[in-house]
Amino acid sequence: MYIYLMNDLFHNTEEEQPLTVSEITGYIKETLETTLKEVYIIGEISGYKRAFPSGHSYFTLKDDKSQISCNLWSFRYNTLKFTPQDGKKVLVRGRITVYEPRGTYAIEVMSMSEYGVGELQQAFERLKQKLISEGLFDEKYKKPIPEFPHKVAIITSETGAVIEDFKKVTRKRYPLIELYLFPVLVQGKGSAESICRAIEKANNIETDFDVIVIARGGGSIEDLWSFNEESVARAVFASKIPVVSAVGHEVDFTICDFVADLRAPTPSAAAEMILPDKSELLERIRSYEYSIDTLVSGRMDFYKESLERIKSNYAFNRPRDILNDFKIRIDEMSETLGRSTKDRLKYLLNELNYKERILLSVSPETTMKRGFAYVVRNGKVISKKKELEAGDAVEINFQDGRADAEIK
Repeated sequence: MYIYLMNDLFHNTEEEQPLTVSEITGYIKETLETTLKEVYIIGEISGYKRAFPSGHSYFTLKDDKSQISCNLWSFRYNTLKFTPQDGKKVLVRGRITVYEPRGTYAIEVMSMSEYGVGELQQAFERLKQKLISEGLFDEKYKKPIPEFPHKVAIITSETGAVIEDFKKVTRKRYPLIELYLFPVLVQGKGSAESICRAIEKANNIETDFDVIVIARGGGSIEDLWSFNEESVARAVFASKIPVVSAVGHEVDFTICDFVADLRAPTPSAAAEMILPDKSELLERIRSYEYSIDTLVSGRMDFYKESLERIKSNYAFNRPRDILNDFKIRIDEMSETLGRSTKDRLKYLLNELNYKERILLSVSPETTMKRGFAYVVRNGKVISKKKELEAGDAVEINFQDGRADAEIK
């Protein structure tokens, strides 16, 4: 089949040029994909299906007059904040693509949201920017979560899967905690006020809670709107007790998440994040036990080796020999001291005899033996002549006796 197209892009003369189907399809593809790089379309989902295992989604977007095919790749499906289904009105942002083998065109969906939530999204962004400017999201205000919480207050619906899932994880990980349920409305009229009252009550009652968990399952932006209210955000910020926000699914973000001290992607994840795992604690205890055992065993081995070295030491095993050595040394010292004392005494006796001889040689008796005598008057030795006068009675002492005499 041929088609004739009058276009200067395809010929340089006035002569008409025939095109193949591939050529015209390629031209359409290039024209559409370069001209309509991004489009926004409102329509109703129809014929929705999701292929497995790829996870890609295919559906038709329609209104009361027309329809167009849409492709949603799996990696973008995970960013959706709602579950696509037939009959749901949506706002699609995407680009026009042409599938050349069949000559069909479709919308490659880049993002998709439920139609009618635009005003809510704008309100969300306005409040978010306001609270950012006031510093309510600042990290410096985030309170630490205790490593081993004892009392946990959970603010959620009294019925539903959230509280049951939280209790299930608690029993599995850390059954020692005390869990206190503060039942509230999590959706609809009066829910924001209910949540604020529960936060205030948890802070004011006598029970000293270690952490507060605000939890809710997933839903649309309308379903989660209570957690985007300014009153809830300020109640969370004012809490003296650390607050964990576990609202919606992993892809859902609320104002409460940004203000809270910790954000958990799901309620079950919140329990896992704030509660220690008893299995890990037991393993840690076993590790400590092993470390202590290794340390003590090492010390014992060290001291045992030290004792063995001491026991095998010659000085430790032969004290008698050491004692005998000391006896010998004492005897040698006694002998040396005895010889020294004897020599000293001999020297001193010789010195004494010498001095005795000197004293004897100069004594009066020895001198008198050589013919000397001395004169005594009235008991006093007279050594000079001028001390005597005529008529004085004196004694003359000789070596063999004395004689009386008178001075003339």
